Amino acid sequence: MSKYMLRHKLIYFILIITTLMGITLELMIAWFLSAVTDAAVHFDVDRLKNVIGIGLLMLAGIGVNGYADAYFKNNVSAKIRNELRQDMMKHTLKLPQSYFDRNHSGDLLSRFTNDNQSVGEACGQVIIGLLRNPLLALAAFAYLLYIHWLLALICFAMGPLMFLTGKVFGKAMRNNSIQLQQNMGKTTSFLNDILGSSMVFKSFSIEPRLFKQYRKHSENIASGELKRGSIEGATSAVSSLLGNMTFLLALVIAGYFVAKGSLEVGAMLAFIQLMNYLVNPFSALPGLVASMQQSLGAAGRIFEVMDVPAEVDSFEESKQQTKTPNFQNMKLSDVSFTYPGAEIQSLNQVSLELIRGQQIAIVGPSGGGKSTLFKLLLRFYDADKGELSLNEQPIGEISLSRLRSHFAYVPQDSGLYSGTIRDNIRNGRLDAGDEEILEALRKANAYDFVMALPQGLDSEIGEEGTRLSGGQRQRLSIARAILKDAPILLLDEATAALDNESEKLVQQAIRKLMNDKSTLVIAHRLSTIQQADLILVMENGSIVERGNHEELLSAGGRYHALYYSQLEREEEEGQMKEAMLSSTGH
Repeated sequence: MSKYMLRHKLIYFILIITTLMGITLELMIAWFLSAVTDAAVHFDVDRLKNVIGIGLLMLAGIGVNGYADAYFKNNVSAKIRNELRQDMMKHTLKLPQSYFDRNHSGDLLSRFTNDNQSVGEACGQVIIGLLRNPLLALAAFAYLLYIHWLLALICFAMGPLMFLTGKVFGKAMRNNSIQLQQNMGKTTSFLNDILGSSMVFKSFSIEPRLFKQYRKHSENIASGELKRGSIEGATSAVSSLLGNMTFLLALVIAGYFVAKGSLEVGAMLAFIQLMNYLVNPFSALPGLVASMQQSLGAAGRIFEVMDVPAEVDSFEESKQQTKTPNFQNMKLSDVSFTYPGAEIQSLNQVSLELIRGQQIAIVGPSGGGKSTLFKLLLRFYDADKGELSLNEQPIGEISLSRLRSHFAYVPQDSGLYSGTIRDNIRNGRLDAGDEEILEALRKANAYDFVMALPQGLDSEIGEEGTRLSGGQRQRLSIARAILKDAPILLLDEATAALDNESEKLVQQAIRKLMNDKSTLVIAHRLSTIQQADLILVMENGSIVERGNHEELLSAGGRYHALYYSQLEREEEEGQMKEAMLSSTGH
């Protein structure tokens, strides 16, 4: 946190000034009580008038200084929270795909929000409180020494006891805070999953089960908060006991000295006020230390993310190229790969070559390694063995931005963001104008439905495109890929989740997209890839068959079995649909 605080040295300097001014003004209140009382006791009206004038100036000073102090504390907190959010986001966007595969987005969200808020508070209110309270206590002690040295020593005796109280309870508070933040992160992750899948939990009627799970998460948080309350309560009780005991003892002794005539009544009132300035700061210190411990735990969770090595050093590498990069060929030679922590190999000695203008389809059962192959091509992960090259150059020697500029990726789930249609399509190329966007929409068979929307390109599509149908979302994804105009297309089962009508429109868009492009397509329906130049059949991370459609059918192997079993299934589905239509009279 110190790195962020040092960026705002001027604000902290101003806060030190306002803190010292505040302490001075508070001590002046004790002086004011003494002066007014002594003037009243001695019937000194002229002196009373002068003291009242000074009092009015003090009130004005307290008001102005209080405003400045509160403003700059909130100002520095807001600035540090903003910088920390931006730095964390900048670093998170540069993290490798493996990090996102291992960590839940909800936990990351909790670090961006709850933990960030806690750190911001520490850099403003808490840190200044930890500075101000000891200074106020020392200043009050010095004034008490001036009034009566014995009373001052009695009052100050409680300081070490208060410090010890904070030290004893501080560690317990920090451990509790870390556990509480982790539980809040888990709960945020759970909510993130559930609130984004309302149609699923409603259709499966699992609301009671989800509520039971959420109740458990909520009770874990409540348990941590109750434990925190116990620690804070014990801290407050011990601090209050020590403070009041010292205060009462000193008050009785002060009364004794007044009765003996060795202490003025005004000095006694000043003493009572100064006791507040001595007791209250020490009483508040354990709570401030506990808050700082909580914030340090939150900061630890934030910097845990920021300490993860990034896959690129700077966004400068990621600038999109306006010119389509040159592509001749891409080779994989005996590539093997196992996900970190996994026992089973995902790719086993895979070899293939994609040349300019060629279309290669990859088929096979789920878990065969098809999507993993795409992740290695995009360098989301690096191969354990073997070599991947682009234009005869090992991809490890190519910057990530230049490597990825060769690919236009169309995922199965479309990958759209909240915002307008224009914003989402322009992600393909940030400098594209509206006419280029409209042309991409035409090629993607999306122009008509977009123009039919009330706001056209400015239409908001909702979270992950929920205001659009599956086919519409996928056509926007294709339009984004068209706008990028990369030489290699990676199509990851782009029509797997669509109905027949939507699939036809998307397939038409894909065929336009594939013109003059080199294509790697993971196919769900084998009928859509019969024209591919080469078909690879993958099982258990290995390529078990390769050839074109006719060659593989003639071979009578795994592709033959997959093709005819799927054909048979589609015929059965067609017959069932016809039977249902005829039974309803259509």
